[in-house]
Amino acid sequence: MPTYSALTTLPGEDAARALADVMERMTPEPTGVGVFEIEDGSGLWEVGGYFLEAPDMVMLEVLVTAFGARPFAVSEIPEIDWVAKVRRELSPVDAGRFYVYGSHDVDAGAAAKAAGRVALQIEATVAFGTGHHGTTLGCLLAYDALLTAGKRFARVADIGCGTAVLAMAAAATLPDALVIASDIDRVAVDVAEANVAINGLRGRVECLEAAGFQHPRLAEAGPFDLVFANILKGPLIELAPDMSRQVALGGVVILSGLLVVQAEAVIAAYQAAGFRLQSRNDLGEWSALVLERV
Repeated sequence: MPTYSALTTLPGEDAARALADVMERMTPEPTGVGVFEIEDGSGLWEVGGYFLEAPDMVMLEVLVTAFGARPFAVSEIPEIDWVAKVRRELSPVDAGRFYVYGSHDVDAGAAAKAAGRVALQIEATVAFGTGHHGTTLGCLLAYDALLTAGKRFARVADIGCGTAVLAMAAAATLPDALVIASDIDRVAVDVAEANVAINGLRGRVECLEAAGFQHPRLAEAGPFDLVFANILKGPLIELAPDMSRQVALGGVVILSGLLVVQAEAVIAAYQAAGFRLQSRNDLGEWSALVLERV
């Protein structure tokens, strides 16, 4: 069955969310509507709807006029076997001592373990956070560099953990550490718990549903001496004051999920919150930052 997307952009978050609300009530009804900031400094927001039937083009034109949006780009989305596609395109990833692979590459994972690598299996049905994305790779490389420099950590949090690959990397290399992985999305928490079990780390990584540090267990477990946050520029900046309260003096944060052009703004926010930049690694269009609480 074909599906359809209808995408537009317009200035301002309030207008974008108001447009999305109206789109939710269209006939035929969309299966979902998303609102996203285009983080290029333009002030534009993208609004997209997904439909099981061709959307009402007349209604879309009315919405363009009413909200001052650009004309909708309407596309038919071809049917794709995403699991097969991911398995074809995601090869194992090397990140220092870490080797991240999917269930379709178990032989390669076994060989990596036999060679003394820290091999982590992530189900190929979930692409984001597998280590193939530049942001996750950057975090793994930054963490590997800290370990190589002799750094060790006793209390670790992975905020916005996704598949929990970063939390598992910490648990696998810090056998005595307390490691907590949290995500605002319940589905992500379920995926994290499944991956923890697959990798034999049950009991070593606690998985929680939480927005930022807003969970009693995180408050109880802190202050942390290592925090991963591979999310987005906006939430990273919003988290800076909480990071200052939740990270111990001398503790380290590894931040990513941000574009190279966004790195300076995130660095400035964390410097204002009491952190000092230790290193920055730009991988293509993505940046990973390591900062110390001072």
